[in-house]
Amino acid sequence: MSDRVFVSNLCVHGFHGLHSAEKNLGQKFFIDIDCELKGPATDSDKMANTVDYGALCDLVMDLSAETVFNLIETFAERIAEAVLSSQPLVTRVTITVRKPSAPIRYFLDHVGVSVTRGRP
Repeated sequence: MSDRVFVSNLCVHGFHGLHSAEKNLGQKFFIDIDCELKGPATDSDKMANTVDYGALCDLVMDLSAETVFNLIETFAERIAEAVLSSQPLVTRVTITVRKPSAPIRYFLDHVGVSVTRGRP
């Protein structure tokens, strides 16, 4: 049995990508954060037993604002590292980064990556 806390479709504007237009103009990225908790969040009705959704969103927004990544794979990895280092109740986290305006010549909804990281 495990409890999860998640955020879906957090929209972030960032300057991540390989191409100069991506770095100059920026674009939208959609982030999912799925956290598996160490213990039940339902043991009490207290915030101390869970993860603050707003704190997860703040973490992503701050990371995107302060760093420019060439690859969304690296962006996802850094988000996962930040969640694990700042949230002691999270034992495993999956980060999905979707890029709806990828500079490729095909019509598609989005491209993206997912990374899953956990504590040893």
